[in-house]
Amino acid sequence: IAVSGCGADLDDEDNGAGDNLSGEHDDAEVEGTPRARVCADGATTKGIDVSKWQGTIDWGKVKTAGYAYAFIRVSDGANTKDAKFDANWAGTKSVGIIRGAYQFFRPSQSVTAQANLMIDKIGTYTPGDLPPVIDVEDDGGLSPSTVASRVRQWVDQVKAAVGVEPIVYTGKYFWRDEVGSPASFAPNPLWIAQYTSLCPDIPAPWAKWTFWQYTDAGSVPGIAGPVDTNRFNGTLAQLQAFAQSAPPRALPFSWQRNA
Repeated sequence: IAVSGCGADLDDEDNGAGDNLSGEHDDAEVEGTPRARVCADGATTKGIDVSKWQGTIDWGKVKTAGYAYAFIRVSDGANTKDAKFDANWAGTKSVGIIRGAYQFFRPSQSVTAQANLMIDKIGTYTPGDLPPVIDVEDDGGLSPSTVASRVRQWVDQVKAAVGVEPIVYTGKYFWRDEVGSPASFAPNPLWIAQYTSLCPDIPAPWAKWTFWQYTDAGSVPGIAGPVDTNRFNGTLAQLQAFAQSAPPRALPFSWQRNA
């Protein structure tokens, strides 16, 4: 049985996207319901996500190794800015890696302060960058309806400021059980966290995924130690088109169901 890995973080901040969702490893049924796995419609494009925990990164080596994009942590909540964000934000751009910013969202903290921190760091959306990401994997001890309303507040505030639909990063069972699978987020691109050798299993209201974080133990030249590794659902040309669009446009996907 797959068990949701929604445990507490070490210390007072997360050490990389996906830590609280990393229990979703096996491929069994959960609560007797077959999983509905969503596979890419064709080629995928590899990328990474990083925070200060990856230390100083040689972005030139990352680029040479074929990683086309990177999501970079802005902060853990409102109070803990990532000390490596500025260096990583500039470093990716300097070598031609498509970049995006993510924020580990703390619903128990000021939503306005968190959204403003993201907005201040990235400014108005620049075509060629990826939309900003809200990393939803902490409930702050709040009810699903309250978590959902605060995620909505962040998404609306950031969208109004930067002009594109933010990406939602989450895991199926966290989104279902701790956020309540609100239908209003269907227009937001989904970045699904699930560590499996099969296609990912995604939560309602989405019928497709845009990014998939499939491991937290990737080995990437230019980075010391393990790193979160992702797939974009499309070719490099489609990724470039996605990064140029405002708002991001949907790409074709196909369904595959596995019991």
